[in-house]
Amino acid sequence: MNRFRLATPRDGSARAMLLGVSLLALAGAVPAHAQQSTAAEVQGLSEITVTAQKRTESAQRVPISIQSMNAAKLDQLGVTKLQDVEVAAPSLSFGDGSEQGRTGIRGIIDYSRNAGYDSRVGVYVDGVYFSRSWMNNQTLLGVAQVDVLRGPQGTLFGKNTDAGVISITTLQPSSKLNGEFEGEAGNFGYWKLAGRVNVPLSGSVSAQLTATHLQERGYYENVLLDKHNQGVNSDAVRGQIRFHSGVLDLTLSGDYTSDDNSTLHYTYVPPSGTNPYKFSSYNDDYANRWIGGVSATAKIDLGSYEITSITAWRSGSQLLNFNNESGSIPFLTPVMKQRTDQFSQELRLASPREESYDFVTGLYYFHSRNKDHYVSEWGSGMALLGPLYGAYAGTETESFASVSTDSLAAFVHANFRPSPIIEIFAGGRFTYEKKRLNDITTRDPLGLFAAPLSGYKDSFANSFFTPKGGVNLFLRRNLMLFATVGRGFKSGGWNVEGTSAAALAAGIRFKPETVTSYEVGLKSDFLDRRARINLTGFYQKFKNFQVFTFVQTEVLGRTVLASSLSNVGVVSSKGIELEVALVPVTGLTLSGNYTYNKSQYDRYPGGGGMVGSTILDANGVQTPYAPEHKAYVSADYQAPVFGEAQLTAHFGYSVQSSENFDPKVVNPLFGRAYFIKGYGLADARIGISSPGGGWKAAIWSKNLFDKDYVRFANRTGVLGNSVLLYGEPRSYGVTLNYSF
Repeated sequence: MNRFRLATPRDGSARAMLLGVSLLALAGAVPAHAQQSTAAEVQGLSEITVTAQKRTESAQRVPISIQSMNAAKLDQLGVTKLQDVEVAAPSLSFGDGSEQGRTGIRGIIDYSRNAGYDSRVGVYVDGVYFSRSWMNNQTLLGVAQVDVLRGPQGTLFGKNTDAGVISITTLQPSSKLNGEFEGEAGNFGYWKLAGRVNVPLSGSVSAQLTATHLQERGYYENVLLDKHNQGVNSDAVRGQIRFHSGVLDLTLSGDYTSDDNSTLHYTYVPPSGTNPYKFSSYNDDYANRWIGGVSATAKIDLGSYEITSITAWRSGSQLLNFNNESGSIPFLTPVMKQRTDQFSQELRLASPREESYDFVTGLYYFHSRNKDHYVSEWGSGMALLGPLYGAYAGTETESFASVSTDSLAAFVHANFRPSPIIEIFAGGRFTYEKKRLNDITTRDPLGLFAAPLSGYKDSFANSFFTPKGGVNLFLRRNLMLFATVGRGFKSGGWNVEGTSAAALAAGIRFKPETVTSYEVGLKSDFLDRRARINLTGFYQKFKNFQVFTFVQTEVLGRTVLASSLSNVGVVSSKGIELEVALVPVTGLTLSGNYTYNKSQYDRYPGGGGMVGSTILDANGVQTPYAPEHKAYVSADYQAPVFGEAQLTAHFGYSVQSSENFDPKVVNPLFGRAYFIKGYGLADARIGISSPGGGWKAAIWSKNLFDKDYVRFANRTGVLGNSVLLYGEPRSYGVTLNYSF
């Protein structure tokens, strides 16, 4: 293909370090005339409020490393789904962007791969926890703000947040008639229609309805079937009704999302000089999903104290069908159906902010039931592998699994201010959790891949205490220094996919993992809040890290090798996070975020795979999807044109250094198959709005310079061939918006 490319350094690490240095220099690059301007003459940076400590407060006064994106920022980035925010959030990673929902913060990434395994990042929508990672990449429907809370949040958010939290806040019904409608169209057959209407029904009751349809053909072409992949077909709707009186503020909410996406698992590495977005496969990969739920959020004003209750029920199901080997010959087609039902109840009490103290305390209950049904369809290609595996050609193996969780927690967080300068905070959460493996049932006619199981059961219970404490120093009104230490945990469970005789002999139950985190940082606004520098240094140590490893075990009196999900890993993650923003002149905002992250396996026996019969360790290896350097810089400009109309322009550039998909990257036989080199991407948007802002029109592009870049690199499970998945080429389109 003939493509126009921006001439940039080839080494992603060098580009990222250069951008990091540039961000530091940017903080001091304020023109002399701007320093002499008054606050009235130059528009300053907006204040961001968050609920990271379960009360509304300025993000600049919260001792947590937070990156927030409001509705305007999401619009600049052209965000439609949650995974789109990754480009501008250097500490955040969604891995290959697959429907399985890999999510990570600070190089600690994973997904809830089966019914007995949980993810490491907690995603919350209006305070409601989404327990399965495949629920996370939702359409951002009527969203007011997305907050990325970096590092473990075990005290106020609880289990399975040992890497961090993504908190999504939606627009709430209000007493004023308002709404908006939006249409978009672009290449790859992309189009979107969205609308939101808020209607006051009386002086104390208001209702809001939001809906979106999103569709895209996809940028990959399966030339064998004349089909396109990596496309989207999604419908989402949310309805809310709010009752607000002097004492009670009650919001009832219901939402439903249905996706029918042509998600591609991966393709063989294309030969040099060929179109990387064309491939041949006998299977038309897809991912179908529905998720929905209802919630009731009540706030009771007791004068100086406030009680908050969040009651929620959610349910969802996902069906994945893909060619696990790639290519035109059918070897293995997995069909995976996952279902979850969950209920949660949070009740908390917040004190007023007194001169010397304030606190938040509460109780939390969570129940879930996860079900998996896996079918492996073995194709005609298996006959090429000899009599043992060839006997599976044309057959199916399958397994059923069900896991239930009940979790009860009590938490408290308090701030003490012995002087106007010093604030000491401390808190803790006690969690009791019981898990039950209700069933594993398998069907394998030849017994090679799964041992015969029928109604296999197990259970265990754990208790955890996850404290957090530290100190804030308010050296002046807009300058805060902070230091914290805290703990978090990820639940234990079962690898319900590990049903071979060897895996069962090695043990499919694994223990919880824990993390201890240390942070120091500063948050500062200056030059009449026309400049901002936030800087955090962090060190995190994970113990009993849950990873797959090769172990020796006994089966029927013989010593065999097994792949086991166990707690042999010790991981450290350390680095810095820098946020810089500057308004040098009216209407122009320069901003940047940079993360240096050294995340590695300090101890990982068996993590490097095998060479012959030798098991390799992966000690010192970079964790998956954890580039050492990652940055995003942007320039946003707004100015009046044609009288009272407004022109807006945005340009952003993200860059990251190399990463790997798997610690077996150290294996001398096939390690390069897991390596992903660094890359940089640009995005741009220019728009105009009518006087008063009713009508807006914009043109935009993502991956502006049409960079070919790899999101996923792996080896196939049957033949061991190298495969990959490219990110989306240059996309472009137009958006038309009307609000009232």
